[in-house]
Amino acid sequence: VCSIELDGKSIESEALLFDVPSPNFSFIEDCRKEIKLLKQLLDFSCLVQTSFEEWKSTLWIEIDVENMDTESKKFVKYVKSLDKEMKEWDLYKGLELTIKNMLTCLRAIGELQNPAIQDRHWEQLVQETKVKFIMTDETCLSDLLSLNLHKYEDEVHNLVDKACKELQMEKMIQTLETLWKDMELQHDIHARTGCTIIKGSEDLIETLEENQVQLQGMMNSKFIAHFFKEISHWQRTMCTVDTVISLLFEVQRTWSHLESIFVGSEDIRLQLPEDSKRFDQTNEEFQLLMIEMTKTTNVIRATATQGLAEQLENVQNKLSLC
Repeated sequence: VCSIELDGKSIESEALLFDVPSPNFSFIEDCRKEIKLLKQLLDFSCLVQTSFEEWKSTLWIEIDVENMDTESKKFVKYVKSLDKEMKEWDLYKGLELTIKNMLTCLRAIGELQNPAIQDRHWEQLVQETKVKFIMTDETCLSDLLSLNLHKYEDEVHNLVDKACKELQMEKMIQTLETLWKDMELQHDIHARTGCTIIKGSEDLIETLEENQVQLQGMMNSKFIAHFFKEISHWQRTMCTVDTVISLLFEVQRTWSHLESIFVGSEDIRLQLPEDSKRFDQTNEEFQLLMIEMTKTTNVIRATATQGLAEQLENVQNKLSLC
């Protein structure tokens, strides 16, 4: 430009000397301005590229998404402040897109830092992106950027949402295991017969109802797949506990009522010998059943005996006949 300017001034002098119109050299100033803008854009592009290259070597566990995001937003702000003449240049558009993609990737990486993300979720992400990738202690930002996460922001968001829902299920299963491991039946002694019976517990019933609602909610979740086996098992277990406990309390109430009639009143036994005999047989069956049920206080083990619900129904039918 300087050389052209010198030539231009020489031509202007000669034109003046020969008294002829001087050519218009205003384009030289336009060129100078454009070169300054290009230099400004190139310097900034170099700064951005250098920063991004430095970030790429950052190990996965050390990636500070918040800080990188803040710096990238500063780059965006500076790009927007540049002269509007640059905005049609390919270099400007490329730089703007590079920063935008980095911001999008950083948002995705920030979500993937969620502790709910497990190895299986990384495998699912690899399937989505169709890029060969294995998460290790040596994984760095460059490896993550190779997944082109800026193209899969929605997929990442959905994957993290799924991981969080699965983590909630996993914690719920762990809570159930801990809770029901220590959940016990309360026993009592029937005054007249000395038979051990089971006392009703509000805490047991409330917990059972609450857990059944929670399990049903998880069974209806679209994220059930990974924990379907465990949740199905717990749903069946809770159903068994509910069925057995409900039948047991019903049998105990009926037995207690009839016991006061057939055992507590000699007159009744004399007047109803056949019914008394039938009750005596059912009473013996009931007490043997209670002996087996009260061998353990743990709710799940006490109610898990194969065919227990059918036995209780049979006893209840016999008591109802009495």
